[in-house]
Amino acid sequence: MFKKKILFACIPADGHFNPMAGLAVYLKKKGHDVRWYTGNGYKDKLEQMGIPYIPFEKAKELKIEALDQAYPERKKLKGVSHIKFDIINLFINRMKDYYEDVQQLYQSFPFDLLVFDNTFPGTIIKDKLKVPVVSIGVVPLALSAPDIPQYGLGHQPASTFLGKRKQNFIKLMAEKLIFRETKEAYNTLLASLELPNEDLNIFDIAPIKASIFLQNGIPEIDYPRYKTPESIKFVGALNPWSNTKTNKDKDWKNILDTSKKTILVSQGTVEKNNKKLIIPTLEAFKDANYNILVATAYNQTEYLRTLYPQDHIYIEDFISFDTVMPLVDIFITNGGYGSCMMSIKHGVPMITAGINEGKNEICARIDYNNLGIDLKTERPRVISIQNAVTEILQNSIYYSNIESAQKSLNSYDTLQLCEQYIMSVITP
Repeated sequence: MFKKKILFACIPADGHFNPMAGLAVYLKKKGHDVRWYTGNGYKDKLEQMGIPYIPFEKAKELKIEALDQAYPERKKLKGVSHIKFDIINLFINRMKDYYEDVQQLYQSFPFDLLVFDNTFPGTIIKDKLKVPVVSIGVVPLALSAPDIPQYGLGHQPASTFLGKRKQNFIKLMAEKLIFRETKEAYNTLLASLELPNEDLNIFDIAPIKASIFLQNGIPEIDYPRYKTPESIKFVGALNPWSNTKTNKDKDWKNILDTSKKTILVSQGTVEKNNKKLIIPTLEAFKDANYNILVATAYNQTEYLRTLYPQDHIYIEDFISFDTVMPLVDIFITNGGYGSCMMSIKHGVPMITAGINEGKNEICARIDYNNLGIDLKTERPRVISIQNAVTEILQNSIYYSNIESAQKSLNSYDTLQLCEQYIMSVITP
C-alpha cells in the first residue's frame, strides 16, 4: 500500500470531531502520515491519540459552549431562524479563514488528501489546491431529493397526494426565501476567493462536490430515497475514539437492580440547561420502579444529586454508553447524532426531544423509522415523557425495528470500508 499524507480538518465541536477520530487513529496505525487541523480544545486529545495537532492561525476558535455569549441574539432564535443564523455565522463566515490557514500549511505539509466534516470548506480547498477531498457526514444525510422534505425544517416525508404538494411548496419557499440568504453568503465567500458562484443548496455542496462522501450511519435510519449519487457511501457507525486508560466507568452490571427496567437520559455535552430534559425526566420517574441513569457531562452533577437522592437514581458526570447500554431499555436524549448511533448500535429504542443545532432532523428520522418517539420539543412535559416510556415498553414495534437497524449497523466493517473508499480517490 502507498503511504499517504492525510490532513483531517473539522470545526471545533465534539459532534464534528468525534465521528472522525477513530478513523484518523486507524489510518495512522496503517502507516499514513495523519495530522489534524482544528481548535485548541482538541490539542490534548490529539496528543493522546498520537496525531500531530495543527492549530488555527488566522481562524478564530469559538467553542460551542460559548456560542450564546458570543452571539446573544442567537438565544432568541428558534427553528429555521436558528439554523440559518448558525449556517451563516458559525460556518460560512469562518470558511475563508479556515481555507487560508490550510493553504498556508499546505506549503509545509503537502497533503495528498483532505478528510473533513461536512460543514468545513473542504470543497473550496479541493477547487483551490487541486487535491482530492473526502467529506464525513456527521449529521443525517442532508442531500436534497425530489422525494424528501427540505432539510433543516425537521419535516418527515409526506405520504398523501395533498401532503406531497404541500411538501413541494414548502421546499420551494424554503429555497427562495428561507435559505436564499445562506446561498448569497456562500457566493459572497466564493467571490472573495475568485471562485465561481454555486447554485447548489448549501446542504448539497459537500455531498455532491466532495471526491467521495462517507455518511455516518446506514440507509435504514435515513428517509427512503429514489436515488442516491454513487459518490455517497453509507459506512455504518463512525464511533468516537476512546482512551481506555482514562475512561473508567462503574460496574453497572453489579450496581443496577436487574429486576427493574433501566432508563438512561443525557443532554450531550453542549446543552447546559438541565431544565430542558434531565430534570423533567427525573421528575417523571423519581417515584417510579425503574433504574434511572443520568449522564450530566460534568454539568451540575452534585446539585442534581442533592435534588434527587432516591436510591434508584444514579447521577454521574460520565457514563460509558458502550458499557451501560447493554443494560438499558430506553434512552432519552435531545438527539445528538453520535448518541443516537450508539443507541442503535446497542439496540436501545429512544425518546428524543431536540430541535436546535439540526437535532430536529435527527429526531424526526428516529420517529419516522419507529426507532423511538420524538416529542418534537426541547422542553417536554413530565406527562409526555411518562407516556412515551409507557408506549415504547408496551409496543413491540420499537424493539423490533431497533433490533433490525442494530443488525444492519453492526454488519458494517466501518473503518476498513472508509479506508477502501479513501484510497480509491488518491492516485498512487
